[in-house]
Amino acid sequence: MDGQNKEFDVITNELISTKLLRHTIQIFKKTDKGLRPLGTGVLFQTHNKYFILTCSHVAEHIESSKDESLYVRVGEKKYVNIIGEFKLTDIDKSGNIDLAYIVLGEEMVPILKRPYLFLDITKIRDHKKLLPGSNYCIIGYSEKNISFVSGKMETGASVYITTASNEKPYKHYKMSNEDFIILDMKGKGIDIKNGIRTKVNTHFYGISGCGLWLLNYFENPKDKTVDIDYRLIGIMTEFKNGKYFCLIGNKIHLIIKALEIIEGLKFNRK
Repeated sequence: MDGQNKEFDVITNELISTKLLRHTIQIFKKTDKGLRPLGTGVLFQTHNKYFILTCSHVAEHIESSKDESLYVRVGEKKYVNIIGEFKLTDIDKSGNIDLAYIVLGEEMVPILKRPYLFLDITKIRDHKKLLPGSNYCIIGYSEKNISFVSGKMETGASVYITTASNEKPYKHYKMSNEDFIILDMKGKGIDIKNGIRTKVNTHFYGISGCGLWLLNYFENPKDKTVDIDYRLIGIMTEFKNGKYFCLIGNKIHLIIKALEIIEGLKFNRK
């Protein structure tokens, strides 16, 4: 069993480093001290259009910012401002649906394609029936993961692999399981790099807008080794640290529906 768990950890780490992190961007805002972390987003492409998927309370910063720009890192010391059309929900009027997307300007696409990977529609899934295992992965950039080396800002992603909550948090926080996914964050977690059981970092500010990924483990029929696939099933929007300690995401079908209605795109949704 230990050998199998180690095999799972190895392929999960590889997937995170080669795919999931490259689909994920950190969003920065300009302050009087320079650029600072604001939130997270997921890169997505469909119908020859390119998007950043994130949450409304991250994207709405553009409406109140004097600089009127958000930024993304594209090199060790290079940042570019995000150019595009911002579309976001009104959280107060939408029943706490906290989602946004940015239709990227054409000039941004080749710049972002160099360090990042755009997700395509085959990697997005409307996930209705939650699984009982630790098949859920969250990757975002906490604003606490920041340091300065020789004047250069360094940031890092936080990765959480966890399980879906039962129905009790949905009832307690009055959230529908049709539009929300609630993930259990209580107790300690396992560091998948070294296998050490550690306390979960409770500072989630900055990961808002990041992806919620479904990890599908399966046996490769050719050599009987364990393999892994993934789907984007939600965008993380908030956390609760009250009666139930949990992270909450909006299901991805809400963004797909918005792209159909607002952008006029057509998807083969089953």
